[in-house]
Amino acid sequence: MHASSFGKAEEVEQIFCTVPQGRHILSVGTQGIYDLLGAGKIKGVKRGTRTLLVVESLRAYAKELIDNQPAVVAAPKPRKPQRQREAEATV
Repeated sequence: MHASSFGKAEEVEQIFCTVPQGRHILSVGTQGIYDLLGAGKIKGVKRGTRTLLVVESLRAYAKELIDNQPAVVAAPKPRKPQRQREAEATV
């Protein structure tokens, strides 16, 4: 075996990722990834038959979502305990 220029403890910053990895990163489906590619919101390249996504474009898209669409989380609705709801349903 030959010596590697990277040590085991060193981390290499990933430049590309696969579509399944991109789905996991953005929490969207396969069609969602291809829709984003088609709309030009994320970047991808072809390597043979594989589509590889540019990781930095995924980060930029996520940052854009955070900056432009802050999450509005509604307060939880008050509700009765489950036992009480079940008891009322049987009456």
